[in-house]
Amino acid sequence: LRRLERALPEIVDDHRPDLAFYLAGADPYAEDQLGGLGLTIEGLARRDRFVLELLAERRVPVAVTLAGGYARNTDDTVEIHCNTARRVLA
Repeated sequence: LRRLERALPEIVDDHRPDLAFYLAGADPYAEDQLGGLGLTIEGLARRDRFVLELLAERRVPVAVTLAGGYARNTDDTVEIHCNTARRVLA
């Protein structure tokens, strides 16, 4: 997550996109059976907040899609995706 927080602002500023597609995957979740990048549910919510606020601050329209999610506990995947949807609608 720290790498994203360091890299994304520079990328957006350098390229000044007209539109961003945010593929808000649940696979970085620590309990995901396929991804397993080690993020917590709270960490994924922080990722969503960071990405969406950064794009909003720079007035970049964004299309958000939900993706992935292979946690053994499907309730976790549902919570991750619902958190993303709540952030988009906030």
